[in-house]
This record gives sequence, structure tokens and C-alpha cells, in this order.
Amino acid sequence: CFHVFSIYQRADFYNDDDQDDSTSEADSSPNEVVPLLRFSTPSLAEKTQWMKLISEACEYCDSDEFIAAEMAASVEAERRKRQEQEMTRAMPEATKGTLPPLYFAPPSLPHNNLKRVPSGMNVKRPRLYRTTSGNLDADKVESRSTKGYPPSKPMHRASQPSYLSAEGPPQSYRGFFNLVIILLIVSNFRLLLDTVKSEGFILKQLHMPRLERDPWEDAPLFSGFILFQVFLLTSYFIERLLSKGILGEGLGMMLHYTMAHACLVVSIAVVWNFVDNPAIGGTLMLHACITWMKLLSYVHANQDYRLSTELDTYKATLALIEDLDEDAQRTHYPDNITISNMYYFWFAPTLTYQIAFPRTKRVRLWKVASIIIRMLCVLTLFTFLVAQVISPNLASLVKDLEATHGVYTVTILAHYGLKLSISNTYGWLLVFYFYFHLYLNLHGELLRFGDRVFYKDWWNSSEIGAYWRLWNQPVHYWLVRHLYFPCVRAGMSKGMATLVVFLLSAIMHEVLISVPFHMVRPWSFLGMLMQIPLVGMTKYLWKKMPGSSVGNVIFWLTFCVVGQPMAILLYTIDYQYGKQTFETTGVKDVAHLCRLPWKFWVNRCDESGMMGGEL
Repeated sequence: CFHVFSIYQRADFYNDDDQDDSTSEADSSPNEVVPLLRFSTPSLAEKTQWMKLISEACEYCDSDEFIAAEMAASVEAERRKRQEQEMTRAMPEATKGTLPPLYFAPPSLPHNNLKRVPSGMNVKRPRLYRTTSGNLDADKVESRSTKGYPPSKPMHRASQPSYLSAEGPPQSYRGFFNLVIILLIVSNFRLLLDTVKSEGFILKQLHMPRLERDPWEDAPLFSGFILFQVFLLTSYFIERLLSKGILGEGLGMMLHYTMAHACLVVSIAVVWNFVDNPAIGGTLMLHACITWMKLLSYVHANQDYRLSTELDTYKATLALIEDLDEDAQRTHYPDNITISNMYYFWFAPTLTYQIAFPRTKRVRLWKVASIIIRMLCVLTLFTFLVAQVISPNLASLVKDLEATHGVYTVTILAHYGLKLSISNTYGWLLVFYFYFHLYLNLHGELLRFGDRVFYKDWWNSSEIGAYWRLWNQPVHYWLVRHLYFPCVRAGMSKGMATLVVFLLSAIMHEVLISVPFHMVRPWSFLGMLMQIPLVGMTKYLWKKMPGSSVGNVIFWLTFCVVGQPMAILLYTIDYQYGKQTFETTGVKDVAHLCRLPWKFWVNRCDESGMMGGEL
């Protein structure tokens, strides 16, 4: 015997108030009902309890308490929706050639104040084996009471995909992210312990360099910066004479270009002939290139101001700049041709000159102190990384080359390239953070320089071209304003102008490496040129698969696993091994001096019989 009871609803409940009365009367009768639920049970007590529970639930749904709870739930849902929208708007938008933003949703808050309880919850009820919960996770239903788990309790209540399936619900992977961070720290700490075990704690062996009597040996950076003043002041006086009309336009511009290029050429000659330390020579060459680019920008911009006075170019420039000082708002050519203006531009963290720059209101000393402390920490960490990890690996490479008489194989390059890939990536990121974030921000803070976007989100680059646009904003602005568009205005196509930009960038990269090491090698130059096909390939992949991470993976592999470690190995082979051969034999290793990627040079070295082992 089964007791059956049903729940019905009157059909006229669905009729809208504004519906036509004749239609309502024709379509439904007062006695028509719609079945909703039907239950059957052999227990009269259970049937009675079900009916009581349903009656209490209906009574609760009509109560003010239920309406208040529903309103609170609606307010909480709206708050959560606004919070997610604000977080989405706060995230940076994906620029062309970069990955779309990835963010973690805010954690959900407990809804302790939104509990729904029927009005008769305190009524003593008999034991029931069935539950009225709509939760699909059966293990969470009545989990506090073992009496709610009979042997026949259904544990699978709906068709649901696995959490990691493509059709599964959205998931948060914070736990996996924490695991990756832990594995990264543990694996690199083990690598550090291996180097300490094999090489000892190398920082104890570091010492301050001894000063010599030669000024280029004692303080080459100081001597080099004094040399820069000659070119800066000469350019200032040339521009001053041009602004007064004393010098002709053609003669003045010729003198300008002569002084700008002489700054770079003389610096190369000084470093090549007088500075033996590669680190000091590299620093001097870096600032020589910066001064050369600044002088060219100073010349081009002031020529534009000088020849476009009828169009009020400087006024149009000032109209586009925000956060100007009051004095700068009234500046016009040639009032900007002053020594203070020249030196402000030379010290400012930019390569592109303009008649005025956005300025902050004051120098924040606490921020200056914070930047200096972080610079010291990063510099110490970088020194430790180079001395403890990178240098021992390169020294081991030199020993292996001695065993093979200077002959390196693909196996040797692959082995040491993989060993250097992790430490080189750390070093590269430390250099980026030290120079582009700390060093340039220190200059910007001390000079109240307002625009401090020295880089953008290059780490999200899905195109190699996007990386070069985002990695170094001062150089990118200079190349666009003083090289790319002048080439386009000269009649070149955009593709040819882009090639010219890459060629100049490749030459300057090679100069910055080859001159301090006193050897001419094509590795950096070829590495830059080999990125030209990668630019086209990653751009094609981005068009075919927008938002995909394939281009970003190619970017990281190209720079961190293949490109930079291989360049370090090749320069080490050519410099360190050749230097050690010269110190032990007294004769330069001509085979390494002649090692170039063209077979003609290799054949000349082989035919001359001047191999490293024979010497």
C-alpha cells in the first residue's frame, strides 16, 4: 500500500494581468490545474511529514523574512558582479602582438547572513532518509550527521564533466601557481648548492681593483665623461650660433653631425686602445652611444623648431604636453638653447629631445632612498650570480676547450648552453630591473622627470616585433622619430625602413660588445638579423591564432634558451680561450681571431696552418 500525494498549480496563475480577458476565459477554466510534483511512500508518517515540510516552505516563501533574505542575496550578487567588473577594468588591455590579460578572480565571501530557514525549523521532526537539498555534491549534503547517509543514498545526481576538461566549469589554479613557485625556488637552490659544493663560496675571493697611475686605468669612466663634455658644449655653441643666424644652416648642420659622430668614434678609439677591462669599457661605450643618440635628437629637434617658426612648432608641442612647469609653458625657440637645458636633457632618462618635458611637483627623498637600497640589493645579487654560477660554468667550458685543443662541437655548445640558460635568464631579468626600472627611475625622480614609461609589458609579447617595441621605450622612440620616419619621408617603403632600423640596431649591439672585448665578432650582429624572419613568422602565427601563447613561447625560447646563452658561449670561446692561450703561449690564437661564419675565413686559417694547437 502506497500513499500518493501531488502538488498542483492553478493554470490561471500564469495569465498576465494585462492579458485580454476574453482570451483568458477562452483558453483556461477555473478548474484547470497544472501538476508540478508527485510523491509516493509506503509510510503514512513520512507522507504527513513531507506535506508539513512543504506547507512550512510555502508559508516561509510568503513571509517577510524570505523576501529580506532574497533582497540581501540580490545585493550580494550585484556587489560581486561589480567587483569582478572593476577588477577586469583595472587589468591592462592586451596591446597588439601581446597576450590577453590573465587574472585571478577575487575569493568568494561566506554568506553567513543569508541563511534560509523555514519558519517551523524548531519543530521536532522524525528521522528521514531523504534530503530536500538541491546540492549536487552528495558528500556535502548532511555531512555533519552520519544519520543522513543510508546505504542507498544516491551519490551521482547529474551528468558533470571533470574539473580539468575543456567543457568543465571555470577553475582557479592558484594552487598550481604556488607549486610552480616552490619548484622553481627548490630547483634553483639545488643548482646553487651544486656550484657552492664544487667551487666554494666565491664571493670571499672577490677584491677591489687596484688603481694605477694612468688616468684611463685609474678612472676611465670619469675620464670618459669629461671627454663627453667637449662634444656636448661644442654642440651647444653650434646651436647657439645657428639660433642667432651667425652660422649658415648648411655649415651648422655639418658641424653638428661631425661632433655627434665624433663623440661615438673617439669613444670607440679610446676604449679599444686604452681600456682593457670589458666591464668598464662596456659601461663607457654604453654612455657614449647614449650621448651620440641624444646629440642627434638635439640637432634634429632644434632644426625642426628653427625652420618651422611660422607654424609655431614649439607651441604645438607644448599643447600636447601635460604637467608642465609654469616657466616651461612659455618656452619657445631659441629660449630653450641654454646650458642648463642641454645638461638637463643629457641627464634625463630619455633619448628624444623636446622643448619641454612633463615634470613632477617635487623630489620624493623617501623614494630616492628606496630606489638606492633596491639597486644595492640587485647589484649584490647579480654579482653573486655571475661569480658563483655563470663564471664557473664558463671556466669549465675553457677547460674542456683546452682538452680538445680549441675545437668545440655541437654537444659542448648544447651542454653548456642549457647550463647557462637558467642563470643567464636570471641575470638578464636582474639587468632589466636594475637599469630600466631602478636606474632610470632614480634619474627621473632626481630630475622630476614626469614620463617614466621606460618599458611596457614586453613579457607578454607574442610577436618578436612587439618585444622590440615594448622592451626599451627610449630607444624605440628614438628609432621611430629619427630613423624610421625620416627613411619613409625619403621615399623608402615601410619594409625597407624597418630593415634599416634592424641593421642599425644590429650594428650598435655588436659595437657595444666587440669594442669592450677588443675583438670583432659577428655573433650579436647575426643574432639581430636572424630575428627578422622570426618577426614575420610570429606575426603570421598571431594573425592565425590570436590570443595564443605559441608566439610568446617562441619568444622566450629564442631569447632565454637559444639566443643569449649561445652568444655568451661563442664570445667566451673567442675571448676567454684566446686570452688564456695568449697568456700560456705568448702567441695570439689566430684561428680564433679568424673564426667567422664564412667558410672563406675558415679556409684561410686552415690553409695558413695557424691553428691554436700548432701555435
